[in-house]
Amino acid sequence: LYILTEINTNGYKSEILDILFLICILFGIFVIITKNPIISVLCLIGLFVSISSYLIILGLNFIGLSYLLVYVGAVSILFLFILMLINIRVSELITETNNSIPLAFITGTIFYYFVNIILPYNFIRLSTYINKLNLFFNYLLYSNNNEINENLDNTNNIIYVISNV
Repeated sequence: LYILTEINTNGYKSEILDILFLICILFGIFVIITKNPIISVLCLIGLFVSISSYLIILGLNFIGLSYLLVYVGAVSILFLFILMLINIRVSELITETNNSIPLAFITGTIFYYFVNIILPYNFIRLSTYINKLNLFFNYLLYSNNNEINENLDNTNNIIYVISNV
């Protein structure tokens, strides 16, 4: 069990993945909520960095580094420079945003309710399916191991002992 955990998390504890997941969600919310476009782009850069670090920890190094190179390196910096060229008045950014907080809370609650209904059944079904696949592949890999070694020994005996090659 420890080896499977070690392989799946690339040597990191799985709690780090949960923390990065929450950081990704927070950065995504801050991208939408913030009124200042420059701060929003900085939160977008933080979102891309946290997603790429999540992917790197999972073991998808190429995709994680591609996120860093393409999104953070090119697109986000381009957005940042364009927004810095635009003259943004601070007085336009100060508005009352308390109207949308109840709507966001209700929408989030409804979304959580429907996701909670759908996902537990799928996770249980997926985990049993993965367990069946693991048992099947372990049977394929390790059940005929002795037969393969015996056949290989027999072939070596024929080639090297009997034939005198």
